[in-house]
Amino acid sequence: MASLISITMYLCKLNGRHHLRYASIPLSHAINSLLESQHTKEQPPHRMATSKLTTRQQVNLKSPIKDTNERLNSVRNCFNPLHPLFSPGSRVVDHFSNRISFHSLSSLFDKDLYHHLQSLDCAFKASQMSSNNIAVIADGGVKKSHVTTAVAHIWFDNSVIQHLQIHSINVTSIEAKLMAIRTGLIPVMERDNIHDIIIITDSIAAARKILESKVDSLQNIFIPIISTVDTFLRKDSRNKIHFWYCPSKAKWPRHQLVNDQVKAGKCILAFPSKESHLFSRKKECNNILHEWQESFVNNLKKGQCFLSFEDEKQQVIKPTYAKEGSWLPFIGFINSLSTRFTHMITGHAPIEEYRQRFFPHLLTSCPCGEAEVQTCEHIVMECNLHDPSTQPCNIIINSFVHFLADNPGAFSFDNR
Repeated sequence: MASLISITMYLCKLNGRHHLRYASIPLSHAINSLLESQHTKEQPPHRMATSKLTTRQQVNLKSPIKDTNERLNSVRNCFNPLHPLFSPGSRVVDHFSNRISFHSLSSLFDKDLYHHLQSLDCAFKASQMSSNNIAVIADGGVKKSHVTTAVAHIWFDNSVIQHLQIHSINVTSIEAKLMAIRTGLIPVMERDNIHDIIIITDSIAAARKILESKVDSLQNIFIPIISTVDTFLRKDSRNKIHFWYCPSKAKWPRHQLVNDQVKAGKCILAFPSKESHLFSRKKECNNILHEWQESFVNNLKKGQCFLSFEDEKQQVIKPTYAKEGSWLPFIGFINSLSTRFTHMITGHAPIEEYRQRFFPHLLTSCPCGEAEVQTCEHIVMECNLHDPSTQPCNIIINSFVHFLADNPGAFSFDNR
């Protein structure tokens, strides 16, 4: 119910994170000298470093250091924690926090979205009425082939003066959004006589990350943006940058043009490419999740009596640990309802089928007299001891949740 992966898979996930962790260690860390030459971060190799071993020794070696080398060989170098722009007192936010603003959506209600889009429209129109103002609309996306398209439209004087588009591979969606912001923002800040810049994006979270100073796997994307922002804001005290959130679902016409270009973008990157740090972590999690879901098909893994459900799209619900798990979002956080649903879905319930495991000599029939074995399916879908109007006629999970809500005694030990 809590959607917890097996301890074996969890340890596998932690082991992979442990290998990736070495990508972010400081330059002076002793482990660097034991890694291969491309990962030593300019430290002299230790006499026991893997690069000092013979070919035969390397083949026979079984060590976390060897596993770390193999993992880092597939990941791009993206950490730069000691860069001056991330030092306290030198950060953009330390000097210009009052000249960088973020306009996000206060809530997901339609009324708030309507007012937010009205404010966005007014801000955009104002940016097109002055020769000192300019607007950038940016968006990025990742296709199933892992090819990324990042697009930025630069608006000046009510027309698009530049269409910018770049491609990458093996990055995550938040990196795609940042690439789009970087693609449009940097050339705009290098223009003369521009004092006010509006950046419109559907990921305000990605925009906020630009001003973060913590060690982050996105630092190599941040550095050119922050450097240009710092130069732009120092150049003139009138210079300001405003980030505006525009959700894709709102289909704001100007942002929709960019979004359509992202979706239509076609590029085949056939050459081998390393993965970003975030993409490597995500891929590992997806592989573990896929393995878990494949093993869950086997009744020996999930239990003989475990019930399978479908969602509203009639798709079989698969286990996941993301977004509160697979089943809890449908149930809510009512403890009694969650408990009884757990009894039902696992078969560990006060029913005759479960008691039969421990007391095979006792009767297994349902008190209603219509089933030789009282099973979970019979109680929910057939038993005449419950109101037929509340019984589901399919295996959609919401139907079963409603049945439990309408029949508070079902699968409850309090009735025994």
